[in-house]
Amino acid sequence: MPAPFPDAAAAQAFQAAQVGYLERGDVPGLLAHCYAPDARLHAFAWRAEGHAAIGQVLTTYLARLAALGARQVEKFATGPDYLWLELRIEQPGQPAPIRVYEVKFVRDGKIYLQLFGLRQGTPWQPGDLAQLPAPPAATEAARAFHQRYLDYHRRGDADGLADDFFSADARLVTGQVDVSGRPAIRQLFTDLFAREADFTPLSVQHLTSDRDYVWFEATVASSLGQRQVYDVMLRPEGGPVSRQLVGQLSGVLPTDAAFGPAPTLLATS
Repeated sequence: MPAPFPDAAAAQAFQAAQVGYLERGDVPGLLAHCYAPDARLHAFAWRAEGHAAIGQVLTTYLARLAALGARQVEKFATGPDYLWLELRIEQPGQPAPIRVYEVKFVRDGKIYLQLFGLRQGTPWQPGDLAQLPAPPAATEAARAFHQRYLDYHRRGDADGLADDFFSADARLVTGQVDVSGRPAIRQLFTDLFAREADFTPLSVQHLTSDRDYVWFEATVASSLGQRQVYDVMLRPEGGPVSRQLVGQLSGVLPTDAAFGPAPTLLATS
């Protein structure tokens, strides 16, 4: 199956089309052209599935944005089958902006999974989206998966992490690193663990999962500093991780601290 986005320009055009529908207030058009009929839009507090429920979220979001200030995209990253953005939204009369993040996975030209998280503040008002179901409690399998991931980090076991968690063609993206293929991911963790010591998980703020992903927000500390991160792991059919996207909520990501400000691009056949 060909990738939805053969290049960055195609991904940017898809995002621009979505923005156009939103600016026109055309939620039905956005749903019809950009979302699969059985698409899922998930947050840690609620889940919207299918066009009707997602339409409620988008309509409410537009209403809240209308009462807020200027918006600025702080991050926009793309891959062959995903869009990842972080958005800053000014609040009139308030010194601190709202910051949100979204990860959209695309298949056959339409979004089939979108995750919506909060980096700072919230655009929602009390009672918004109360009609939507809350996510179920994290499953034992998801908790065990997350714990196993932490254990590999704690031991500094790059081989075990690469072999146990990632598919052969997996892609891992953080602030300064974009690596593709299990050998490149193995090398990334080998280099990272050589620079990092005393990895210590401190707390997990959120952990949720569905049939094809595990998503969490957590605080950890190490010799590279303390940070709070959000971490999205796409697992098609519950198998190995094919996409891992790691973003920053506070502090400095370990890959940024270890490898410096210049993006690192690695790929293997």
